Amino acid sequence: MKKWIVTVFLVMVSIGLAACGENAENVFNKALEASENMESAEVSIKLDQELSVGDEGKITITSDLQGSVINDPIAMHQKGIMSMSMDIPGMGSEVPLDMETEMYLVEDEMYIFESLTGEWIKADSSMIPLETVTANQPDVSEQLNMMEKYVEDFEFEQVDNEYVFKLTADGEGFKELSQEMLDEYLPEELTAELGDLSQLFEDMEIKNLYIEMVIDKETYDLKRYNMDMEMSMTVEGETIDMVQHVKSEYKNVNNIDSIEVPQDVKDAAVEGAY
Repeated sequence: MKKWIVTVFLVMVSIGLAACGENAENVFNKALEASENMESAEVSIKLDQELSVGDEGKITITSDLQGSVINDPIAMHQKGIMSMSMDIPGMGSEVPLDMETEMYLVEDEMYIFESLTGEWIKADSSMIPLETVTANQPDVSEQLNMMEKYVEDFEFEQVDNEYVFKLTADGEGFKELSQEMLDEYLPEELTAELGDLSQLFEDMEIKNLYIEMVIDKETYDLKRYNMDMEMSMTVEGETIDMVQHVKSEYKNVNNIDSIEVPQDVKDAAVEGAY
């Protein structure tokens, strides 16, 4: 929101914001209702994570994924690139490891592309739990539910055919929200290494938090969800600094009737666990 120098304009803007408050709550409630009715969508996600552990070095993980998802029964197609690089004192910076990833999940069967071997692997849900496969797929309804108690803290504006909610915050007031988002976006492998997260969160400091949600003005569907977070936490006397950037986009909502595994993928796939 623009900051006006002239006092009278500040007063006018304040009055305008108060009037927008009711509209913001109404729009958010309609967006929440639309999210609960979201049955399918095309989804793109860009996720950048940077972890620094004291003087031990830095790990950077990035992913750029696109795909489609149907909620009931669950079906997915996801494709993209995941990269990891490390900068360790005494070892220098390692060349980033790029991994091409692609996956189909249809009728309890999974076809996963193994980039190291260049092979497709067929695995059923008994080999890989369904919750593991869907863990990195953001749940729109869950995302909005997390924000519900903070609606009044968001800056709200209308831009062309979109409603835009923005939140810039730091400090203890948004610690609970930050914890919920970390639970959603932290890799499962990392949370297992960190141990008891409840104890971990007690020593967590939120340095910066920015959230942006863009809602379609006609359908109230969530179109874009962006989040930047910078924080630090203490684990066994060691300080971990973490920076996360999330950009997600939703298109073609409720217009995907089916997801099918291409025949050439079926023909090439070998049986096995991933």
